[in-house]
Amino acid sequence: FNEGCKIADSLTLVDPLYFNLAGFFFFLIVLIGLSRARKGSSLWQRFTSLLLLAGLAAEAVLLSFQIIIIQAICSYCLIIMALIVLANMCMGLKQMFKGIVIFSAVLIASFSLDYRGGAVTSKPLEQGTMARYQPENSSKRLLLFISSSCTHCQSVLDSLKDNPGCAVDFNPVDRYDNFSFPDAEPVAGYKPRINLHYLKKLGILEVPVLLDRQETSMLVIRGGEAIKAYIDQQCGPRLPQPPAPALQQSAEQMSSMSTSSYALPLPGEEDGCAIEEDCEDPLGQSSLQQQ
Repeated sequence: FNEGCKIADSLTLVDPLYFNLAGFFFFLIVLIGLSRARKGSSLWQRFTSLLLLAGLAAEAVLLSFQIIIIQAICSYCLIIMALIVLANMCMGLKQMFKGIVIFSAVLIASFSLDYRGGAVTSKPLEQGTMARYQPENSSKRLLLFISSSCTHCQSVLDSLKDNPGCAVDFNPVDRYDNFSFPDAEPVAGYKPRINLHYLKKLGILEVPVLLDRQETSMLVIRGGEAIKAYIDQQCGPRLPQPPAPALQQSAEQMSSMSTSSYALPLPGEEDGCAIEEDCEDPLGQSSLQQQ
């Protein structure tokens, strides 16, 4: 059979042999049931009808899996589905109507779900960008992960306003009702879930987080104070643009930034907010309540 069948076989948790055996016994029982139903057995007729409807529901699941996940159709599966549809047609118009309803309901439910929603995917971070700030004559572009309920994130945004020398992409982990940054251009259709999954993939559970993607490396900076110090150093109006190889910076400064990037906050420090919870101040009030 075709390439779609090979892909489907590789993604099943059950050996294809057992699938074929199950299909063999399914059609054997259906043939026996149809034969007995033609002889007037109402019990076999009801049982076969129910079995064929279950087969249609299963085929709807398999078809949606091939279209959504595999993105390739298995010809063998289509043949099996055609045989099940034909068997349902042999049961009469009432059976056909029931089959269409069940098959359609399963397909609609399947296509309304995001099967990749709980997984970390390789979607580009540009799809999670809410707004972009691009000053003139700036060769450095930073990427800032923020949250609408995080006071530390707002502090970083204020620091960027005071040091507007770097281009910045703003990638939130939740949806902002109103986001304002001078001269920033909003981006329609951004997806905060992409940013949330990306941070989880890095093992980061707090914001703000700043990414400085260079030609051969990527610097990840965690925590409001570390990010503001980096912004003051790299984006301040009194500092010249950094040279192309960013390795000429002070080893002590880079080591300090790198440590702040990956180390978890020390007990008692409040320099970030959980990415899936509202940020709270020491009094237990969320930042949204304070505004």
